[in-house]
Amino acid sequence: MSQLPTVILLMRKRRTNYYSIERAFESLVPPLSKQFEIRVVHVPCYGTSLVEFVRNLIFTSRLRADVIHVTGDIQYCALAIPRKRCVLTLHDLGSLNRLKGARKHAFSLMWYSLPLRWAQHLTSISEETRRQLEQNFPTTVGKVEIVPDCVDPAFEPGPRLSRADTDRPQVLQVGTSINKNLDRVAMAISGLPLHLRIIGSLSPDQRKFLSTLDLEWSSAEQLSIEELIKEYRHSDALVFVSTDEGFGLPIVEAQALGLPVLTSNIEPMRFVAGNGALFVNPYNEREIRAGLERLLGSSDLSRQLINQGRDNIERFSSRMVAIQYAKIYADILDRG
Repeated sequence: MSQLPTVILLMRKRRTNYYSIERAFESLVPPLSKQFEIRVVHVPCYGTSLVEFVRNLIFTSRLRADVIHVTGDIQYCALAIPRKRCVLTLHDLGSLNRLKGARKHAFSLMWYSLPLRWAQHLTSISEETRRQLEQNFPTTVGKVEIVPDCVDPAFEPGPRLSRADTDRPQVLQVGTSINKNLDRVAMAISGLPLHLRIIGSLSPDQRKFLSTLDLEWSSAEQLSIEELIKEYRHSDALVFVSTDEGFGLPIVEAQALGLPVLTSNIEPMRFVAGNGALFVNPYNEREIRAGLERLLGSSDLSRQLINQGRDNIERFSSRMVAIQYAKIYADILDRG
């Protein structure tokens, strides 16, 4: 039997909590393994210092495979890969947008400009990410192929789990960074008879702010995938009114588990959610509040969105996404 071509999925250094990028790509391994020998490799350092940055580049330069796919966040590692064998996936420009001055210039050069020029095969996870890339880095125009994130097969419909701690409806908020819009969500639902369950690390300022509101809330962090799925199953709705995303994986995770979704009426959330969500202006607290009241107050609307969400997620199944990446890998191999 002939040997399968080797593909390395190159990922960030492992951390204690489970990251969405790694989760998405690891779920592609089984379907891709039908055509390729897939190796998942993690770089040895976080890459936040010059020494770690160089160590990751040296580590990457020693890898050998027919195709090496830099799966996200460590774009600079593409510089240590033969360009014809390199696939580079871009998730968002969030980190770049939050920096200023000389630090932003250095980060832009090493994490974006140089790797984007070097890699011959670029993918982005949404049309919005591609638009931002082409706007900020003209060398990428016409070069970026869209391959969306996939939802882990572990996220599948099942029974909703009861909660002993409260009889109030529970609304799930996934993420605590600035773009996740937690402050507006909390202010919007302050005074409503519900429980806000927050997934992610809260800063002291965030905890202090939440304590000033008329709001019942709790939080959890560093969850395994099994624990995260339980959080979805304990909840009555997902609120994901982010102001800036590369994709928005919690939307399709909630849809896969049969949870109604409230999300932002901007891209890429509209693309990701399809018809399976209620959309609101993420900058308008009154709209967020009214949207949640409508979602939780109408069983017919909730049921409709759940059904439409299940239809929507087929686009993001690991099987469908693996087909798209397999074609890219095959094209690289065909070109020798």
